[in-house]
Amino acid sequence: MMLLAIAAPIFVAVITVLIALRNKSAVPYLNFGMTGAAFWAFAMLPMTVTALSVLMSQMEHGPEAGIIGLPFPGPARMFLAKLIVLAIVVAAMSAWLWTLLFAGWQVVAAMKPVVGTFDKAGLAMTLGKMWAASGLMIVLQLWLALRTRSFVPPLVLGITGTFVAVAAASAREGAYFPWLMPLHILSTDPAMGVMALQIGIIGGAGALLAMIVDLNRREAV
Repeated sequence: MMLLAIAAPIFVAVITVLIALRNKSAVPYLNFGMTGAAFWAFAMLPMTVTALSVLMSQMEHGPEAGIIGLPFPGPARMFLAKLIVLAIVVAAMSAWLWTLLFAGWQVVAAMKPVVGTFDKAGLAMTLGKMWAASGLMIVLQLWLALRTRSFVPPLVLGITGTFVAVAAASAREGAYFPWLMPLHILSTDPAMGVMALQIGIIGGAGALLAMIVDLNRREAV
């Protein structure tokens, strides 16, 4: 899991730098930052959340699941702990991506003429909002991963969600699709960004309560 958390942001940063270096003219920072953030929100973030949720669920369904669960007073706390760990890992990946994009911008600036300076606070704010907006998606992915013993359903959900997001990005219905919430943070319409945060945070909290109730009921059976 640690290798995945380290490698995914590196891939985003490398692709962003390569795209910038292909430009024949001066590279505007606005384009550089937008490219990195968009690639992260559109593809790598949802795909990484899918993989991480599957990896965490295998611990729950593996032969050591009973041993691992012993220190917890109840399943509700165990499920909540797994979600908190997943959210922290995604937040750490966002911070790691910020660091990599900052380093990547220095590489681009050393090799090509650039326009503007690296907006440290702006990029940090954008990536932080994307993390918050992904709340509902994270809960849904982990919920299905913990609900089923097979790793196939959560993988199918994550892959389908990512590809549907590609098709629905410009559609009106896409405004409410959980896998598109991080991308909506980059919208030129401020209302879209606010709505994405509301759906990610409030929707994620509601889905979390439903997840705990459902998984507790399953454990009681």
